[in-house]
Amino acid sequence: MLKGFNQVLNHLEEWLIATLIAAATGLIFVAVLHRYGTGLSIDISKWTAAHGIPVLPTLFKDIFIWLAALDLSWAQELCIYMFIWMAKFGAAYGVRTGIHVGVDVLVNLLPPKSRKRVILYAVLLGALFTFAIATFGVSFVSEMFKTGQQSNDLEWPMWMIYSAIPLGSGLMCYRFLQVAWSYYWTDHLPHHSEAHVEGVEATDNLHLPDDAHGTVSKRWSNPLSYILICLPLLILAICFAHKTGLIVLPDSIRAITVFVLLISFMITGMPVSIALGLTVLTFMFILTDVPIESVSMKLFTGLESFEIMAIPFFILAGGFLTHGGVARRMINFAVSLVGHWHGGLGLAGIVACAMFALVCGSSVATVAAIGAIVLPEMVRHGYPMRFGAGIITVAGSLGILMLPSIPKIVYAVTTNTSIGALFVAGLLPGMLLTAMLCTVTWYLAKKRDYPRLPKATWLETWQAFRDSIWGLMLVVIIIGGIYSGLFTATEAAAMAAVYSFFIAVFVYKAIGIKDVPRVLLRSANTSAMLLYIITNAVLFSFVLTNENIPMALADWITAQNLGWFGFLLMVNVLLLVAGNFMEPNSIILIMAPILAPAAKKLGIDLVHFGIVIDVNMEVGLCHPPVGLNLYVASMIAGMRITDLAVAVWPWLVTMLFFLAIVTYWPELTLFLPRLLGMH
Repeated sequence: MLKGFNQVLNHLEEWLIATLIAAATGLIFVAVLHRYGTGLSIDISKWTAAHGIPVLPTLFKDIFIWLAALDLSWAQELCIYMFIWMAKFGAAYGVRTGIHVGVDVLVNLLPPKSRKRVILYAVLLGALFTFAIATFGVSFVSEMFKTGQQSNDLEWPMWMIYSAIPLGSGLMCYRFLQVAWSYYWTDHLPHHSEAHVEGVEATDNLHLPDDAHGTVSKRWSNPLSYILICLPLLILAICFAHKTGLIVLPDSIRAITVFVLLISFMITGMPVSIALGLTVLTFMFILTDVPIESVSMKLFTGLESFEIMAIPFFILAGGFLTHGGVARRMINFAVSLVGHWHGGLGLAGIVACAMFALVCGSSVATVAAIGAIVLPEMVRHGYPMRFGAGIITVAGSLGILMLPSIPKIVYAVTTNTSIGALFVAGLLPGMLLTAMLCTVTWYLAKKRDYPRLPKATWLETWQAFRDSIWGLMLVVIIIGGIYSGLFTATEAAAMAAVYSFFIAVFVYKAIGIKDVPRVLLRSANTSAMLLYIITNAVLFSFVLTNENIPMALADWITAQNLGWFGFLLMVNVLLLVAGNFMEPNSIILIMAPILAPAAKKLGIDLVHFGIVIDVNMEVGLCHPPVGLNLYVASMIAGMRITDLAVAVWPWLVTMLFFLAIVTYWPELTLFLPRLLGMH
């Protein structure tokens, strides 16, 4: 009976989140068409009437009257609510599929028995947190029911809308308990792979370096596992002692306690989102007088922003692009341009990564889409796999530097910076990095006498360009739409998602209608994971602001007289260290609210600062122990992480040099936004 219940619940969960992301995308697409269709229809009616064309003036006038009477002012609000529901239920699905990211570096050094103890502890803490949120949510929803409050545009009862909190958190708690039970009996944890691309086989057993497990000796493994378990409990005991008056913690120590508690939770390997939430819940309950019920409100209002909705739209667009044949056509075009040079296929891989980055927004998707096609071709033409995998690992990081970028959106929302300006600001740095990576690749290929391809004719180049033009047109939709004022960044993302669906299914026909639900579900899963991190990061920022920690840190940093030069150097070192242990979006959500006020005080432009952070995130993606690009490339190439970590060094050093250029040459990032009047 339980098995049947789980199957029904699984299908319902998958259907719900896939339907919500599809419906929200379609709704914004229709709203944009409605807005411009209304004005366009009356303009056409007037023009045809002025030129004496029969029938059409009346027809378009009737269309105008019908569109004008159709009120879609509620579309944006409904879209936000649909994505919030998707985030809450998708987070539960993410627990089941293992997509939630955590800092498991120390945990994976333990031998199996000790590691199992710590992982079970972390998973059960996740169940405890989500149970607490579900409980608070029930109380909050019941209070909303009593007030009879309604939403602004839809005029729906708010208690129904807010019920996503207890329902989604309750389901997430159930999923954590499921994972704990399964892991206890089978030693199996769910694992999500980003490396698979339609039509390309990839191994799925390289989630972690083979030689990273059990490297701590048995003598020290038990003490380390108990330290990982007891450290959060020890900090909690100190906090309770402060609350009961046994000890008194100065304000500065209380501020430090927030970060120590967060780190102690994270090093147990639990998802970063849960670590953030548990830290906030503990701190608010013990060390502040803020009503704990406000957590439920923040869990909802933290995502109640139309700008944040650009993230799922761009992820969905990237999903269709990755599996829709766009990458292969971009690679063919790149080969026709540079394939005849030394290291031609490697150069083509870099150029293709740059082109794909112009329309994708995800480094992991760029590595998967380009690497799955380029790496087998390079090996077939006589290139060492190490050489090709090293190129694609680092070149794939262009996915978050060029136009659309998920980390840029996260930074923009966190620091209240223009998304459009950030998109454009990455263009020139992206072109420079592409040129630098190509130079290193060309030099190494020439030195090692790697093969070259025959030079393509102008006709072959033109045909390759014509085949790839449908994908490249997304650049026009994204930047042209934002720059011209036709779309907001979120609307541009929704239009990009619909356009990507159209070219993948109907133009290139790389995937069929039957494959669309799978792309929707995969995109909704990734989106929900990021949105859940954002939700809990908003809670964390709320606590920091309530304690005045960001401004206090900004004052302390400026008091050190580092100047803008020294401050940026310190930021780079801090972010490069953080990149060893955390994925980019988590770093930005935690660090940006703290560092941005100090940057602003020192006169550093926040758009330039955002690109500096973005490049730091690129570096973190390309080296162990948690570099996602590295893991995806290793899955495609079938290489050990340790071997690939050595192979990337020539290009990784180039990227560090590039980081120094971007950091201390602000005009490289600010020239285009200023030229286009976007900043």
